[in-house]
Amino acid sequence: MKRFDSILLKVFLYGLPVVVLITVTNYFYNPGAFSQSHISIRWLNDLTGLIFLIWMALSLYLSFRLMVSETFRDQVLARVTFIRERDEREALLTGKAARTTFLTTLAILIFLFFLSCFQVSVIRLPQEKTVNGHDKAIVLSIGFKLLEHSKIDMPKDANKNEEIFSYTSLPISSTTLILMLILWKIISYNYSMRRLTR
Repeated sequence: MKRFDSILLKVFLYGLPVVVLITVTNYFYNPGAFSQSHISIRWLNDLTGLIFLIWMALSLYLSFRLMVSETFRDQVLARVTFIRERDEREALLTGKAARTTFLTTLAILIFLFFLSCFQVSVIRLPQEKTVNGHDKAIVLSIGFKLLEHSKIDMPKDANKNEEIFSYTSLPISSTTLILMLILWKIISYNYSMRRLTR
């Protein structure tokens, strides 16, 4: 099983640049602009689709193996995060750096959670609702989405007024957020290790 996982991991890593190249190419190249009936275009589309399918299946399998296999997880993630434990001192420093990374990541996640729940709007009030000549108001609310497509509405009174500014959720996608957190954990751990080894 270890040899099989090692082979699949190498295929996954060597296939990563190919997938990135295909993604970038498809971003700038519109296959619909050419005749789909041409055999070379159809063959190319089928080939890229097959490569994506294999790479996605490998991604899911390796992600599952990382969760359930401690040996595989230690081997792979140690290389990705540059973890080296050559003696007891380095093992102790690894524990301290991992603790620091865990706590800072938890703090960031709490911060992002509150940012995703809070909603702020600055509205212009109609003439009959102005108070002492002030025609602007701030509307604060809290919303929680259990599912991505569930909609959170601002208070109904706010929707009747002219909206000057509105913040209802994080401006970045969940995919970007997850990628940023992965990079943050790797960078944070290595920074903590360098600081502790000085």
